[in-house]
Amino acid sequence: MTIQLGDHRLTRIGYCDGSEPELLGRFLREGSRSLATLEGEYTLVIESGGGDVTVITSPVGASHYFYAERHGRLFHGDQVAEILRHSGLDWRWNWPALGDLCQLENLTDNQTLHPEIHRVPPGSILHFTDGKLTLSSERAIDRIPPAPADPDEAVEALNAAVQRLAGDTPYLSLSGGFDSRVILASMLHLGLRPHLITMGREQATDVQVARRMAQRFDLPHQLISLELEEFFRHAPTISRITNGTKTAWHWHTYLYPLKAAIPAEATFFVGTLGEFARSYYFDRGWLGRLASLAPELALGRFWRMKLARHPTFTPEELPHLAPELAGELTPEGRDHRAGRLADLCHGTFLDGLTRYYFEQRVPNFYANGIRMYRASSAWRSPFHDRRWIEAIWNLPDSWKLGSNWHRHAIARNCPELLAFPEENGFDRRRMLTKAPPLYWTPPMRRARYVSYDLSADWYRDPRMHAFLRENGGRIGDLVDPALLERILEAHAAGTDRTRTLAFLLTMIFWKQVLTP
Repeated sequence: MTIQLGDHRLTRIGYCDGSEPELLGRFLREGSRSLATLEGEYTLVIESGGGDVTVITSPVGASHYFYAERHGRLFHGDQVAEILRHSGLDWRWNWPALGDLCQLENLTDNQTLHPEIHRVPPGSILHFTDGKLTLSSERAIDRIPPAPADPDEAVEALNAAVQRLAGDTPYLSLSGGFDSRVILASMLHLGLRPHLITMGREQATDVQVARRMAQRFDLPHQLISLELEEFFRHAPTISRITNGTKTAWHWHTYLYPLKAAIPAEATFFVGTLGEFARSYYFDRGWLGRLASLAPELALGRFWRMKLARHPTFTPEELPHLAPELAGELTPEGRDHRAGRLADLCHGTFLDGLTRYYFEQRVPNFYANGIRMYRASSAWRSPFHDRRWIEAIWNLPDSWKLGSNWHRHAIARNCPELLAFPEENGFDRRRMLTKAPPLYWTPPMRRARYVSYDLSADWYRDPRMHAFLRENGGRIGDLVDPALLERILEAHAAGTDRTRTLAFLLTMIFWKQVLTP
């Protein structure tokens, strides 16, 4: 929403404490620093009639905003394509960023797919006046003071955030996983009765578990199934609002809340950032603690293995890509990327991987998901609460490994929710109050999980193949059309090339946004 007061205009993206007039008044009285640590997830843009621009991003930084400097002018907004058009820049690929997207499904640092257009970092104040730009940024984790470990403080912070954000008509995206169950436990503890939404086919584990929970607590439950036609109908919009950096494999995040038709006055709770309370990248019990004894060696090995595990293109296919993109995906390119990713972990292993999740994955990958939620709902996540983040960061690894804090929060707020099975858990009937020994090994993961994801089937659909063949020429600067044809044939014959086709489809729609 945008408001004007005199010759100043304020635009708020996302949500935070205070109305737009209150925020602008506070800026005029107290300056930009007074808006830098508000509760919420937001970007604030203040423009003056004299041409000054101030952009303030929240500490988590999950409400994207971008800028480019050219000829002494600042071009800014939440859509890269619009900045490109207004600035007069020609399109050029940012090859390292494209390599990140191809291998990680998220960008890193403050990059976009264009080398001269940048994302405003989290926890930042950008000021542009008289043709000069200044940018100051603070990392949220660096500002967290050490404190005694207190898992109950984290539960209390969560409950307070849920109570503050719920409003009169809360909706909740509920799966069979930990994060949404923690939120549901908090809501039930507070006496709230959310409207539940679950995406997936009937046989999906998320659907089965969520339905049982809804029935047990007599809560309204809406099941959303998606069709390929909906994917194609909304693909141009998804590509535009995510600036080409959310691969098509994950576009359901836009589709299912839109189809749910959540009322405008309702809040829509999602579990974004809940993984901060567990070891998101290496949840392997004592193996993670062992790796922490030699963090630099372990980080390098971890990232090299991760990048090699799920290649988007095979070595034989690299000569058929643009040389610059191929260079990002060669063994040498992967090693360079692994070294850069290890540096982003700040020299520690488990804590370092958590920092990478918080400072790179969330402001890039999950921020795109938030943008898709925001297109059709008043999304909220209690896990973005500052007090909760601080309490969780000060917990030792024993609370994060095996999702032990999540289990504790559920047991404390609503122990009845432990009576439903957990994803890939040891007990097929219920969630355990503490992760069992060797919980990460196959023998201990006995509960079968059926995914909601229909991507592999969608990418074998003749309509998908026809679209890719008809539009593959749009990305001729990235991939040889003959290679696209071979990948399609391999996928149709049974080899799973979903990751590759999703990446190529993402690029096709992004080029459509750039050159309609």
